[in-house]
Parts: sequence; C-alpha cells; structure tokens
Amino acid sequence: MRRASRKGLSVAGTVLVAGLMVFVLTSTSVEAAPVPAATSLSGTWSYGIVKTVTVTPQHASGGWLYEGSATLGYTVTIYDNATSTSTFELTVLRTMGVSFTVQFCQPSCSSPLQWVNESFRIYESTTTFANFTDQGSVTENGTSPAQAIALENTTSFLHANLTESSNSYLPALGQRGPHLTYLGADVIGESAVSFEPAFGLFPTQLYAGSTWNSTSAFTESGAWAYTYYYAAHAPLGSFIFGPSSGGGSLATHGEVSLQGAYPTGNTFTYGGATYPAITLLIYGPFEVREGVIFIPSAADLFGTSEKPWGNNESGTASAQMGTLDVRPGAAAQLELVASSWSYSSATANAGITSSLSPAGTGLSPAAAPSNPISSATVQGIPETTDQAHGAQQCLTTGGSCPSTSGGPNLRGLFGLIVLSGVVVMVGAIVAALVVTRRRRAPPPVYPNAVLYPPGAAFPSAPAGAAVPPAAPPPPEEDPLDHLW
Repeated sequence: MRRASRKGLSVAGTVLVAGLMVFVLTSTSVEAAPVPAATSLSGTWSYGIVKTVTVTPQHASGGWLYEGSATLGYTVTIYDNATSTSTFELTVLRTMGVSFTVQFCQPSCSSPLQWVNESFRIYESTTTFANFTDQGSVTENGTSPAQAIALENTTSFLHANLTESSNSYLPALGQRGPHLTYLGADVIGESAVSFEPAFGLFPTQLYAGSTWNSTSAFTESGAWAYTYYYAAHAPLGSFIFGPSSGGGSLATHGEVSLQGAYPTGNTFTYGGATYPAITLLIYGPFEVREGVIFIPSAADLFGTSEKPWGNNESGTASAQMGTLDVRPGAAAQLELVASSWSYSSATANAGITSSLSPAGTGLSPAAAPSNPISSATVQGIPETTDQAHGAQQCLTTGGSCPSTSGGPNLRGLFGLIVLSGVVVMVGAIVAALVVTRRRRAPPPVYPNAVLYPPGAAFPSAPAGAAVPPAAPPPPEEDPLDHLW
C-alpha cells in the first residue's frame, strides 16, 4: 500500500439500474455479492454535470498538430434513510468519467500526410452504503470541540474501466501501412471501512470563516482484482498480450485524518437558497469521494498509483473535488446538495511512441512526452432521474452525451468550464435494494479480432488524409522484426 497522500475529497456518481448490480471480491475469486437490504428510505435526489468541449488545432511535440474533443463529468444519486433520532444511512450511487478523441497530424489536420487517431475512455462506478451519526466531534478553529456529522462505517462496491485505441499511418517513420493498438483494463472490488471513534466530517453548525480537523482509527477489509488486455497490429504481423489478471486483499488498519474549511463567501446558490460550499482534505490510504466512498488507492484508476498495464497506456485522466455543497438538516438528516470537480487529461502520440518501441523495449507511451487534452473545473447541478441516467450512460458508454460546445480555451488545453445550476428533488422512493443470491460475474469480454472492441468502431483515417499505399510483400527475414 502506498503512503497516505493528501487528496481533495472526491464527489460524483450515478448508477441508476433496476436491479442494482454490484461487484465484489471473495478470497481469490470474483463474484457479484448480495446487496444489503435497505430499510425504508425517506428521500432521494440526484446531482451532477457532464460537459463536452472541443479544441482547434494545437501544437504538439515534434512539430505535430492535434485537435479533438473531450467529455467529462459525474453524476450522483443518493437515498437517505433515518435509522434513529441521531443516526442515518446514505445509499450513494455514483459514476464519474473522462473520454476524449484526438487526431495528431502532419503537416496539417485538413490534409495530413501522416496521422494518428486516438480514442480514450475511463470511468468509475460505485455503490456505497454509509452510516452516520450527528453526535460526532471535530476540533473547530484549532481549539474548540464541536458537534459534527461523523461517519461510522462505509461499504463500497467498485467497477472501473479503461479503454483506449489508436490508428496511425507514419510513412516517414518507415511504416508500410496503418498501425493499430488497443488496451482494455477492468477493475472490480469491495471495501468495507469502519471508524473508531466515528470520523468527524464537518460541524452540525457551519460558520463562514471556520476551519476544523478530526482523526480516527480505521479498519478495512475486502479485496480487489484487475484484468487487462493489450494488442497491436501492423501490416507485417500482430502482437497480443493477455488477458492478464491480478489483484489483492484489503485487510489493513491505521489512522485517517481530515482538515476542513468553510471559507467566507464559499457558497452554492439555487432558487434563492444558499448552501455552504466546504473544502475537505482527507489523509489516508484512500481516494475519497463525497466523504462517503473510500476507494483503495491501489484500485483507483483516476489516481497516481502504478498499474501493471502502465507501459502500454497512452492516455491519463485525474479527478479531484474542489468543494462539497452541504446542508445539515433536522432529525439527523444530511443533504449533499452538489459539488465542484476538477478534471485533467493528457495523452502521448501513441503512433509515434509505439513505432519506436521494438518488442516492448525503448520508448513507451508511459515515458513519452504528454500533450494536455483537457483541464476543466465543473460545478455540479441537481438532476432529474432521467438526467442522471443519461449522464451515467454517457460516461460509461458514450451514449446520450450532451451536444458538443465550445468554451474559453486555455493555452494548449480544451478549456476551463465553470458551471452552476439547480437542485431538483426526485420523488421516487426505493423500498429495498436486494440481490437474493450470489452470482458469478461473467469474465471480461475481449475483442474477437485484434483491436476491435465490442460496440465501438476503431478510429478511422481523417478526412483528407493521403491514402496509404498497399504494403509490399514482406522480405524473407523474420517479419516480426518489422512489427514496430
């Protein structure tokens, strides 16, 4: 487990599905586990944001230009249940994701003689059951104990996925025809974390200009697993690695601490109502979403921990929460109103780096210069059930995404978008979320042919590109020598 890192508290997500499928690990096998039954729910609501931005041609390393589009965001649905006069349970369904398509080109993107098309998508879906008390404690302004909303325990079920592909034609580097690559990685897991004493998140009475901190011991149990697959295809042959699998247990304990603040003027306003927009920094071996979802650092695709497929990965994406918009309520209730998130993504020119990497040696995408693709901060807005479901579909499959729109460009970036919005309460009440028996999770689906993932067309040559000539017959020597 890596060292505890300073991370902003994360926010986001929705997985609105009728059966509420979740993923869990037991010992060495991966299975779907029964979801604990929920008691009568007293309220439910959704919030989030998805934004698509575009960029005009930008300069890249090596005299290339690049252009494309990026979609990013998150969606959350929360079910709130009072379990006593001082305790309550939140069931949180959450999805966040980043995707982009990029075209590298020389000498121009309108009539390229050399080109690389890249496609990248990463998402994380979680289902979390968290129990709170309003009788917790934090230390306010460095000296005074204050009553606080505190987390007693939380159990999260995780499914995350990374998929990227590229299609290149680089005759100046000796390629005799198009070169294709594909990488797919899947992560699933379950993490149950309990705190003693209950982990204070923020005071029940919030005052502008205040700060607070808390510390708690934690015990974690669970496990996680990954599977990944990499393939490349060139005119003279193909290379396939995997599927390869691994993972580990999450039996650990230690200490987690928090620093919070409600800066003066930090608010979220909708319909004339103003809510505190607080900041939370949590220190520990987790990446934390919403103060509710504790993701083990090793299983976090949006984090910085090294992954087994890293040397074959061209694109990267990260996400960090800026503010959490909250409203403590009566009868031990808590409303997470919305939140703001910062996203960033980058990619190497996969066609160039892979063409310079014979048999997995030399320059790899992970070591190549990265080109910034998107950098955006977005403010979540309340959503209807249909909007939350559409956002989840967009982030996980690319369907139902908002229309592409421009934004003020940063130098070399896709834009800085700051959005705010409205809260819409959802009236549906879910009586129970139960899976009555264990079911074995199906194995990940891999493409039957090299580089053609199910349901997705491979990047094609850009309009106006020169048509690659047919490859000449291979020489007598070993053709695998020329694969890269």
